[in-house]
Amino acid sequence: MKDELPKVGDEIYIPTSLYIGHGEDDVLGGLATISKVKLNMKCSNEFNRIFVDINEVNGHSYNWKFLMKNQEKYKEMYGDKIACFVNKY
Repeated sequence: MKDELPKVGDEIYIPTSLYIGHGEDDVLGGLATISKVKLNMKCSNEFNRIFVDINEVNGHSYNWKFLMKNQEKYKEMYGDKIACFVNKY
């Protein structure tokens, strides 16, 4: 999967994200499913050309290359935990 483009429905790991100023969208890391793939081929920086949206944390986009670089680490950290918002309303 590392060299492939992401596809809707692929399962990947995402990290925990905590925001000091607005905790309502804090995310606990874990397994997540890609809901949308966004390609920006006009971007001159290859590292920032692909972003993915995630089913479990609607409204968050993640840099694909950054996620792929860290999958082994996240797998070790989160195991079979499912990513989710910290505070669900």
